[in-house]
Amino acid sequence: MYRNKRGQAAMEFLMTYGWAILAAIIVVGVLWYIIGSPGNLAGDQFKLSQPFSANAMSLSTTELQLEVRNGAGNPITITDVTFDAGSGCTDLTGQTIAVADGALQVLTITCAFNQGDRLSSDVTIKYTETGSLVTQQATGSITAQVP
Repeated sequence: MYRNKRGQAAMEFLMTYGWAILAAIIVVGVLWYIIGSPGNLAGDQFKLSQPFSANAMSLSTTELQLEVRNGAGNPITITDVTFDAGSGCTDLTGQTIAVADGALQVLTITCAFNQGDRLSSDVTIKYTETGSLVTQQATGSITAQVP
């Protein structure tokens, strides 16, 4: 009579600890996935300092388009846009782009990316306000995955 109970207790012990070990393995696997590659959880981000605001961003294997809004209170002229991602990107230097106060402007930077690449880069926009001779700059950052 007691022998049957010992076997049942041993089986219950193994089943209880088996489920606990399985749960621990699943937790370790999820943590490994999150910590091992946090880029899987981060979405696309585009941020800029004043006087610009980052409105939208589009990324492809051949170009990066940034839509920015002028919040300076005056019309401005963009004189230079640099992008430090490498990949043979062509900066917008030597061009002048006039942007009215509150207006949106699309800045297109030609690059060569591979599909699935994760992009993390800084952007610098140099500009002058109407009536000023001083060149100012705004900085920002981009984090995105090439679709």
